[in-house]
Amino acid sequence: MTLVLIAEDDPDVARLVREGIADQLDVETDAIMNGALVPDALAARRPDLIVLDVALPGLSGLDIFDLVRNDPQWQGIPVLFLTAMPEKAATAFGPTGAHRVMAKPFDLDVLVASVREMLALSRRAKAAA
Repeated sequence: MTLVLIAEDDPDVARLVREGIADQLDVETDAIMNGALVPDALAARRPDLIVLDVALPGLSGLDIFDLVRNDPQWQGIPVLFLTAMPEKAATAFGPTGAHRVMAKPFDLDVLVASVREMLALSRRAKAAA
């Protein structure tokens, strides 16, 4: 089954995102509230998409993004930054950068549509490879 990993330290936001995605899409979700735990979660099971906050305890979202982008085993995992600091997340853009940045507060329907679209693009890219 498709897995969306949500790295978000606000429990209310994490619950809203997790439930919203799981209710509207046929995916499994996992939420992690401390950035330092994300590498272990990635090693345990490769997600199909990461929804990533910038301001996380442990490792910041930008640090996690650098790990994902630079580690051959995790390269290619699409990343959607969902953050109150979109200007910081925008620095992650580049040829191998984040796929999308959404600012908080956010519209749940727009977030779910973005997740749906990013997962579909990722599936097509894998099928073409």
